[in-house]
Amino acid sequence: MQQAFAKARQLAVSGAVVAMALAAIGSAEALEIKSSDVHAMGYPTTDAIQFMGEWLEEQTDGELSISIYHSMQLGGEKEALEQVQLGALEMTRVSVGVVGPIVDDFNAFNLPYVFRSIDHMRNVVDGEIGQELLARLEAGELIGLGFMDAGARSFYNKEKPIRTPEDLQGLKIRVMQNPIFIDMMSEMGGSGMPIAFNELYTAMQTGVVDGAENNPPSYSTQKHYEVAGYYSLTEHLIVPEIFVFSKRVWDTLSEEHQNLIREASVLATEKERELWEAMEAKAMAELQELGVQINDDVDKDAFIEATAPVREKFGAQYAELLERIEAVD
Repeated sequence: MQQAFAKARQLAVSGAVVAMALAAIGSAEALEIKSSDVHAMGYPTTDAIQFMGEWLEEQTDGELSISIYHSMQLGGEKEALEQVQLGALEMTRVSVGVVGPIVDDFNAFNLPYVFRSIDHMRNVVDGEIGQELLARLEAGELIGLGFMDAGARSFYNKEKPIRTPEDLQGLKIRVMQNPIFIDMMSEMGGSGMPIAFNELYTAMQTGVVDGAENNPPSYSTQKHYEVAGYYSLTEHLIVPEIFVFSKRVWDTLSEEHQNLIREASVLATEKERELWEAMEAKAMAELQELGVQINDDVDKDAFIEATAPVREKFGAQYAELLERIEAVD
C-alpha cells in the first residue's frame, strides 16, 4: 500500500491530481470508478457505462461501482484521456481519433470506406486486429476495454439528393477539422469546410455551407433537417469509439476485480450497440415523419473509387493494417 501511495505522489502534477490519484488507488478492496463522457445521460455510451456500473456493483456487493461524469463535466475527450493516463480518473469513453497519438494505427479507422459496413467494422474491432490495438494502449498507461458504435456518417444538404460524387460538385460541405476529411471532400468533388459543430446550423441557414455529414441521430437531434432537408446514405465514414481504463489504477486491483471489469466491458459494449441501433432507428423514423427526403439510392462503388486517392495518400503508412482489415469478413 505504501508503494501505491508513493507511486501516486510521483505521478501527481498538481494538488488536485494528487487528491484524485490517491483516492483512486487508496483501496484495492473497494473502488468507485469515475468515468467521463462528453455526452449527456440518455445517450447510448453513457447509459451503457451506467449499465456496466450496476452490473459490477451487483457482482461485487458494492466493492466496485461507477460514477459517471457526463456532459463534459471533467472537460473534453483529450483532457479526460490525460487524466486517465495519470491515474486521476479511472475510465473514459473517447473517439478513436483521440488515442491516435498513443497508437498511431488507430488513425487508419478515420479513412473513408475503410469499413464496408457496420458489421465489418464490428468484426474488425472485436477480432484480432481490434484486440491487438487495445493491448498496445498499455504503453500509454491505458487499458483498452472495448469499442462502441457511433454509426455511419452520411451527407445531408439543402440542395438535392446525393447519389454519386458528381452530385457534390460545387457544394460546400462542413467536415470535421482533419486533413483526411478535407481531402476526402475534394476528391468527391465538393469543398470541405471545417466549421465548429455548434455553429453548423447557422452556417447552413445563412449559406456559409450547403450541408454537412453525420450519423442520423446527430442530424435529427440537432434539427439540421430544418435547413438541410436531403439526407443521402453514403455511409462514407464508420468510425468506432473506445473506452479505456487507467493502467496506473488497474495495476492496484486484484485479478478478480480486473476480470470482472473485463467481463462487464463486454456486456457494456453489447448494451451500447443495442441502444445505438434503437436510437438510430428512432431517428430515421422521426426524419421520415418530418418529411425529410432520405435517399438510399447511392452508388457506393463510385464513392469508394473517388476516395481511393485519400486512402492511398493517408493510408500508405498503414498499408499492412489496411490489407488485414480488408481481409476480414
